[in-house]
Amino acid sequence: MQNIITRKHSLVITAIVVLLSIQGILGLLFSLSRLAGLLAPRGSIIVSGVSIFFGPAGGVSLVVALASPIIAWGLWMAKPWARFRTVLLEFVSLGIGAFELVFELAKPDLTRGVCLALVGVAALILLCLYAGPGIRALSRA
Repeated sequence: MQNIITRKHSLVITAIVVLLSIQGILGLLFSLSRLAGLLAPRGSIIVSGVSIFFGPAGGVSLVVALASPIIAWGLWMAKPWARFRTVLLEFVSLGIGAFELVFELAKPDLTRGVCLALVGVAALILLCLYAGPGIRALSRA
């Protein structure tokens, strides 16, 4: 037990890991509500109008939500692939959130608030990634 190596993580990495965990939970709420809207009894499985975007938007946000804890683990363990994949994941998350807000697919209920929270969390993660000096060490690892 005495040979355990303790790593001291910077505050920026800890904040990004916490934000990625929050993003995973919010992404699950958002994507499952989108996919449930397609499969509801009154929902239209037949592709028509705005419902053509519910499936891909829900599917991509589900992938982002499921990838967030894996990337958070990679950042926490200082894996060399984690920084690039975090940036890629956040740009995809920003794109989905902006698409939902611009085309008003998120109705003024819970999904609009979750969508705004997802965009805010993605922007915070990108800000922490490029503002914090502690995370730059990951790109050299």
